[in-house]
Amino acid sequence: GDSSSVSSELSSGVIQIYSSRHAFAALKDDGSVVTWGDGSWGGDSSSVIDQLSSGVTQIFSSDRAFAALKDDGSVVTWGKQFYGADSSSVAEEISSGVNQIFSNDRAFAALKNDGSVVTWGGSEMGSGDGGDSSAVSNQLTSGVVYIYSTNEAFAALKDDGSVVTWGDDDEGGVSSSVSSDLSSGVNQIFSTTEAF
Repeated sequence: GDSSSVSSELSSGVIQIYSSRHAFAALKDDGSVVTWGDGSWGGDSSSVIDQLSSGVTQIFSSDRAFAALKDDGSVVTWGKQFYGADSSSVAEEISSGVNQIFSNDRAFAALKNDGSVVTWGGSEMGSGDGGDSSAVSNQLTSGVVYIYSTNEAFAALKDDGSVVTWGDDDEGGVSSSVSSDLSSGVNQIFSTTEAF
């Protein structure tokens, strides 16, 4: 819907506005969140409204979903199911200890305080768009300092200067052709929307 339905909630206290492709989420100074726009793309947060009433410190978006990071290190998600709104498969892992969230078009990656990474989202067909990091999960248990993304892939920079990639092969998810170059000594990664 349009913002008139939440206009009274937006009349004061808004400190930041975030967007998915067709919806908005406003973070207020009391840690609450107000959403509007296309309901199925994140404009309707009624299913998690209780969890968004306080404690939110930052909001992140994929193309059609949102993820809110709370001050207790937990994450709340809503929006379109296959774009990261459904985090039920990792609910326990993102209930605490999350330090930062990164996103691409279809998935989210949470960087935890212990340097590990938790991912979710992606298409119903299970294609590699970054939500499934199981192929490299043993490399994402510790030491990650930052995560970069293209439309459908992620690259994690580790504290030993190595890089771990996952997601769509054509978008940088597979780095086998340069794996020897990425095994150490990397201090920053740059990406276009298509590849690293």
